[in-house]
This record gives sequence, C-alpha cells and structure tokens, in this order.
Amino acid sequence: MSLQSKAAVAVWLGALALSGLMLSRMSMTTDMTALLPQTADRLQQLLVSQLRDGVAARLLLIAIEGAPAEELARISRSMAAKLRAGGLFNLVTNGDLADATVEREMLMRHRYVLSPRVTKEHFEPAALRASLEERLRFLGSPAGAVTKAWLPSDPTGELLTILARMAPAEPPAMLHGVWFSRDGRRAHLIAESRAAGFDLDAQAAALSAVRDAFQQAAPPAGASYLLSGPAVFAVEARETIESDSWRLSLIAGALVVGLLSVVYRSVPLTLASLLPVLSGMAVGVAAVQLLFGFVHGITLGFGATLIGEAVDYPAYVFTHLSSGERLPDTMRRIWPTLRLAVLTTVFGALTLLLSSFTGLSQLGTLTVTGVIVAGLVTRWIVPVVTPPPASPPIEHVPFFRAGRLLASLRRGRWMLYPMLAGTVIVLVVQSHQLWDDDLANLSPVSQSAKQLDEQMRKETGAPDVRYLVVLTGQSREEVLTRSEEAESLLKRLQEDELIAGFELPSFYFPSATTQARRREALPEPAVLKAALAQAAADLPFRAGLFQPFLDDVERARTGPLLSEEDLMASALGLKLRALLMHQGNTWTALAPLRGVSAPQTLASRLADEGKHLWFVDLKEEAGRMVANYRHEAMRLTAAGVAAIALILWVGLRGLQPAWKVLAPPLFAIAVTVACFTLVGERLSLFHLVSLLLVLGIGLNYALFFHRVSPDSDESRQTSLALALCIFATLSAFGTLASSRTPVLHAIGLTVTVGAFLSLLFSALLIERELVSS
Repeated sequence: MSLQSKAAVAVWLGALALSGLMLSRMSMTTDMTALLPQTADRLQQLLVSQLRDGVAARLLLIAIEGAPAEELARISRSMAAKLRAGGLFNLVTNGDLADATVEREMLMRHRYVLSPRVTKEHFEPAALRASLEERLRFLGSPAGAVTKAWLPSDPTGELLTILARMAPAEPPAMLHGVWFSRDGRRAHLIAESRAAGFDLDAQAAALSAVRDAFQQAAPPAGASYLLSGPAVFAVEARETIESDSWRLSLIAGALVVGLLSVVYRSVPLTLASLLPVLSGMAVGVAAVQLLFGFVHGITLGFGATLIGEAVDYPAYVFTHLSSGERLPDTMRRIWPTLRLAVLTTVFGALTLLLSSFTGLSQLGTLTVTGVIVAGLVTRWIVPVVTPPPASPPIEHVPFFRAGRLLASLRRGRWMLYPMLAGTVIVLVVQSHQLWDDDLANLSPVSQSAKQLDEQMRKETGAPDVRYLVVLTGQSREEVLTRSEEAESLLKRLQEDELIAGFELPSFYFPSATTQARRREALPEPAVLKAALAQAAADLPFRAGLFQPFLDDVERARTGPLLSEEDLMASALGLKLRALLMHQGNTWTALAPLRGVSAPQTLASRLADEGKHLWFVDLKEEAGRMVANYRHEAMRLTAAGVAAIALILWVGLRGLQPAWKVLAPPLFAIAVTVACFTLVGERLSLFHLVSLLLVLGIGLNYALFFHRVSPDSDESRQTSLALALCIFATLSAFGTLASSRTPVLHAIGLTVTVGAFLSLLFSALLIERELVSS
C-alpha cells in the first residue's frame, strides 16, 4: 500500500470515528413542524408558533363509546377526575357543571369589570327597573331555577350577559350532566396537556395517561375510547416515521446486498460495495446533526435513497473489471466518467442544501455530503481495501444481447417525439394544478383520522382556527385596547352576514383602562340603595332580598381589578392563552372568526375599515409559505441545472455531447411529472427533491452510455453495470414507495418512475451502440 493510500485510509477512518462520536449524541425528532423554516415574516412566524406550541397543538379530544349513556357519563367523570389529578394537563373538561365552580365564582366575583353593559346609566332607577322586570319574566321561564338562584346577587343579569358573550355558537350537547355527541352515542372530553406540542415524549405520556384513566374507570365490555388532536397525530406520525425509516432501510439494504451477491458471487466485493454507502450515510447524518442540531426522521428515512445512489459507484468499477486487470487500474480507466457522475449529482443537490426551508436543507446536506463521501471512498478506499476477485463479475453473468434489444427499441424511437409533445401539452394545460402546497398532506395521518378529528371538534366546540383577525401591540394593554376597538367593526361585519360570530381576548380579559372605567361607573352604597329601592317599588320582591347585590357592588367598587392570574386558575385561561400571546417585544391578539362566508370581501372590508387589523387565512398562509419556498427551490434548481450543464460542457469537451447526456434525464423528469399529473397526483416540495435525484441518477446512466466504445467487452461491462444499477435503484426506491409517510412515498415513487425512464431514454437517445459479442 502506497503512502498516499495509507493517508487516504487514515483520513477515512478518522472521519468515520468523528461521525460515530457525533451520531452517539444525535438528537432525532419526527415533529413535522421541525421541517418548517425559520421565517422573518410576522404572520408566518405566528403560523409556525401555533403549529408547534399553540394551545390547539396541545389539545386532546377524547370520546367514549360502546356503552349505555349513563355508563358513558360515569366513565367521563371518572376519567376527568383521574386526568386532573395526574398533573400532566393544564385543563380537563367534560361540561360537568359540578366542575365549573371555579369558573362561575371567578366570573361572579369580577362580573362588573367583565360585563360590557356596566356604565353609570346602567345603575340608575330606570335601568334597574327594566332589569328587575326582565328577571321577573325569566322566573316564569324554563330558566327560572337558575334565575332564582342568582337573583339576589345579580339582579342586573351581568353573569348571564358574560356567559352569553363567551358561549360558543354551537355548544356541545349535554346528557346526564356531561358533554355528548348530538346522537347520544359518545361522551366527550377535552384535555390540554402541560407540555409543548413538539415535546413528543411528554405527549406520548399524556396519551398513556388517558389510556390508564379509561382502564381505571372500569368500563363495561364493549366500551372503548377514541383519541384525536394534533398531539395524537404527532405521536402516531413519530411511530410511523421511525418504523418506516428503519424497516425500509433494512429491506432496501437486504435487497441490494442480495442483488450484489448474485451478480458478484464474491463476499469481499459485496462487502466493499457497501463501504461508500455506509460511509456516506454516517458522515452525511453527522453533518446534518452538526449543522442543524437535530436529525429529522424523514431525513433519516431519506438516507435509504443513498443506498440506491451510492451503491452505483463501486458497481461501475467492479463490473468494468477485466480479466487480469487490477482494481486501481480499472478505477483510473473509468474515473473521469465516474467523477462527472458524482459532480453532477452534487450540484443538483446543492439546490436543496442552499434552501432556507429547513426540511429541504436537511435533505440537501445529507445528499451532498453523502454523495461526495461515497464518491471519494469509491475512488481512494475501495480499490485499496478490496482483495482482487478470482475472476471479473462479467464472467459470472450470462450475457444478454443488449445490442439487439437496443436496436429493436430504437426502431420505435420516433414514438418519443409525440410522447414529448404530449408531455409539453399536459404540463402547459395543467400548469395551475401541478403543485400541492397543503402542509397537511405531508403528514402520515389518514383521511379517516382527519374526518374523525373534524367531527369531534364540531361536537365539542374545540378550537379549529382557520380564519383570524390578528392584532399586534408593544404591550398587553395596547393589544387589549385594540381588541376592544375592533369589536364594533366585527359586529358590523356580523350584521352584514360576512361572519357568523367572533371571539376577542378582551371578552375574557378587558384592558386595565376598561376595567377601571367600569369600576368607576359603580355607584356608592347609599346612591345604589336608593336607586334600587325606587326601581323595586311595586314589584313583588321581599325587602332585603338584594343585600348580596349591594355588598358585591361595593366589593367590586373598592376591590382589585381582574388579573391574568385570576383567569389562569380557571378553564377560561385556556381561551386567553389561545387568543393572547407574547413573542419577544410584541404582543399578539387573535380574533377567531366563525362562519366566514366571503373571505375575499371580508379581507377587503377589514383592510379598508380596520386599523391595526390583519385578516389571516391560516391554511392559505401555510400554502403561501410553502409556495414561496417552492419557488425559491425551483430558482435554485434552475441554477443547479445550469451548473450541471457547464460541468458537462467542460467535462465532455463540447456543447453537443453535453446536451446528449443532459437531455434524457430532463425528458424523463418531464414525462414523470406529466404522468403524475394525468393520474391526479399533485407535486409537493418533496417531489421536487425526488426529481433532483432523478436528474442525478439519470445523468449517471447517460454518462456511461455515452462513454461506451465499439469494443465488445466494454459494451458488455457497461450493459451489466447499468442493469445492476437500475435494479439496485428500483429495489431501494421501490421499497421507499411503499412507505405510509407521504413524503417518503412521494420520493420513492417519483424516483422509481423517473430512474426507469431515464435509463430508457438514455438508451434510445444516445447514439453510441452497445454491441453484442
């Protein structure tokens, strides 16, 4: 072994050792929001923060079914009590009024700073008289029992006003004192975990607590529970991604190793073929960990694609080995072509690495690093550490007459031109429907699970925010004041039937200025007592009945204002945390809108009439964010293709040969996209990743087709190399196409189709013949 070879092996072993150290400290996540970019756009920051750690991201929706209604109600109460006592949840609620004591007491205690009706005129004799007469009418209604209980303390009906203001448009159905579905078949609970939505270990513990609480409730035979919500989806996605990543990598590896063993009939050659793949994977994943601080499960699963790419490099070397030839000599003979294959793949993947979209950048880092390392290991390590085989692999494989096969195919080459013309037509006509920018479609959550989630949200009134009005300010007081100012405009929009309803954080927590103004409107004891006596004259109320009312008004007039801590001790803190947020130096208030009938008209009205208001469609905003990064990726891709063309021009010493090599994979990409469009498969950012892989793999095929000489032996060697490479690619990516994770499925299916078409088009369009002996 030469000094140069010894140095190369030392560097290789050192790189593997450092990578192993980095991998021992690897932090892996499967949180889909971790793939999202760190954006400077304020609304996109809001979107990402809500997806990662908003209250909605921490909600668990629980349904119990399969038993009589009385049993379901009992189980619901038992589970709620167990979950509250467990310490893993901020809030557990099932509509049981017996558990709403804290909320009622808090609202009663602070009703005079919460009620929008509190003004000085509200406590004058005429207004008090109207309130007392209204209470009399309520006493004779079905709500008489509730009115009678609250009458001595709240004859002006402030609590009812507050409750009506805070009530959801469609409150959950009640049966046996707890929430039920409309058909009475399911009892419902809502739980908000303490842990952040992206803390999947804690979320998994919360799901386990729900299971334990259900079992401890001693459910009858046939009873079961259902779970939904972002936390459920995130934990299930982690299990799916982790399972797919390891399972598919092992299957793909086993298939490729089996294929190599059959072709090489040599254990040393088979093992040596794995060195570039394993080295590229180890160093590539370590590079991702070093640059990003974590490795996503999707990225790790994507590493399986390196099996289908990097295993090609030693395959080209071993299959071109001639009888009596040393491996280093074979390497020197084919290295110019192999070097071009590595460089073109790297420049194609650079477009991913340079993306500001975290998910794409991780995949690009893994691909660029892995391919470079695999190429260098193939060049400098494999020929040194591989013992010479007893005979070249070409002698072990029965030769099929590739020349005759190609000649037969090329007689029908004219069919390519109408195919390409049809492809152009499809892409032009369907250009507006090519891309799918919906973030939800990247998740492995099934459609049935999404439908169950939607149904449970409707039945419980759980937050499912899509349309929002966003307000910002430099302080909590400023943003709450703007929330109060926005109420009149939103009421006008409701009267114009542009929205069915809305919520504001100031409903639950008015600004200090508004609270102080309402408190100042409360009359002194003597004034209120005289006004009440005048108002109650001739009405059938016994003397002294309203003393609790007089006492409460005086306590409110001289007592403290409502604080955020008061709300956080109750279930209403859930609402406030969902609607009022603090990030850095900015406070943000959200006003969820219900029943939006005309989003464009609404946005226009808010832009014209609303000061400090922004209308946001979170789904559209998410799509816009993805589309922006897709456009960025496509611009980078165009630059990458230009760089590849330049490399081919220099490497092949001419524009015409460069075009001949570049055209087949480009045509294959266009036809692949057209085929997907015709079958209704819309493309995501990760399809774009796949198409770049197709470009890299296709260029490898085209380059080796292009280098074939009329020599019979080399034609046979190239035939074997390309056959082995396409089967390895189809094994690796075909396995990936079976993934339950949409991202991995998209990559696998796209590369499988595109790689096959690349090989076919390279064979048909590159003029040099593979002749048979």
